[in-house]
Amino acid sequence: MGQDQWKFEGGAFHDSLPNGRSSGSLEVSPVSIKFISDHGQMEFPVSGLKVELGGSANRMLFLKHDDQPDWTFFTTDQAIMAHPVFARDERMAGARKSVRRTKWLSRASAFTFLGATIAIVLGLWWAKDPMAAAVAAKIPVEMEEKIGDAAFSSHAPASKLVTDEEILTDFKKLSDPLIEAIDSQRYTFEFHIIKDSSLNAFALPGGKMAIHTGLLLKAESPEEILGVMAHELAHVEMQHSMRNLMEMVGLYAVISAVFGDVSGIAAILVNNAPYLLKMKFSRDHEREADAKGFEYLMKAKLDPRGLVDFFGKLQQEQEKSSMPNMEGALSVLSTHPATDERINNLNKLIEEKAGQGPYRKIDLDFDNFQEKLRNHLTQ
Repeated sequence: MGQDQWKFEGGAFHDSLPNGRSSGSLEVSPVSIKFISDHGQMEFPVSGLKVELGGSANRMLFLKHDDQPDWTFFTTDQAIMAHPVFARDERMAGARKSVRRTKWLSRASAFTFLGATIAIVLGLWWAKDPMAAAVAAKIPVEMEEKIGDAAFSSHAPASKLVTDEEILTDFKKLSDPLIEAIDSQRYTFEFHIIKDSSLNAFALPGGKMAIHTGLLLKAESPEEILGVMAHELAHVEMQHSMRNLMEMVGLYAVISAVFGDVSGIAAILVNNAPYLLKMKFSRDHEREADAKGFEYLMKAKLDPRGLVDFFGKLQQEQEKSSMPNMEGALSVLSTHPATDERINNLNKLIEEKAGQGPYRKIDLDFDNFQEKLRNHLTQ
């Protein structure tokens, strides 16, 4: 090795130095170790040199000599121990072993810390939905209603609402059997029809639900509409939108709410409510809502094949559409994709649990209801 390869960054302690210490370099030769800095030089002979480990996790080497008892050299570069001066000296065998052990422990600690950090991050990632669910359950229903109202007003101004009493009375004939079957202990459901040609429907925290006129006019039976409604109301009962919203505001806020007061996060959720309708449900949430919606339909004795039929209709529209973002008539697919998997799962449930009925007959002239709605929209 060249001489410059045995130069190491280091420092020294002595009362003559500014504030008692100075940084510089340590030069190791076969006969001495020299400290060099802007404040001068000091040299220890190799013979009689004492080496000690210290500092945080024993990462520092301290060099002392009886000839200069007031001076101490130090370095964090433990590669200095590889110099032949130290390698040959049996007196320093213990120090070399300590250096090797310190390096091993340092690496082991680093890997342990890294592994623990990764485990914590992954644990928090996997636990985020259960934590969000735990916080959602603690939020008062009145606060959910405020969040739902804020989201609804941002999407559905009064001018877009269908207010014709006859149409709303007919629609109530659709919704009542389903609401009776759900028998919610937490929510009072409230329904609205929005003048919008897209095939969409949504239900919000607190129980507000809206169905677009485009969906009502595209459906071929009351059962198709009821299937969509059952699915949407299942999202409300299972607080999927609330959980989405809480994940959006951040894991720290959710964790704080898990172990503290939810009033702080509730205010944040209200402010972020307008983003609700742009959020996509996870695949797990969609599966849960499909299964729970199916239960509602069975309890109400409503034909669950209506939801499957409507999913099929959405897929056909998607295939015919040239709109890459699935906007307009297919906006519902952006947040509730009618995948083959979901259709197959529903068909399995129908095969296993639904049989062929008998199903309840809806007391509504559906064709007449749709005609009234069309006429209302042309006025």
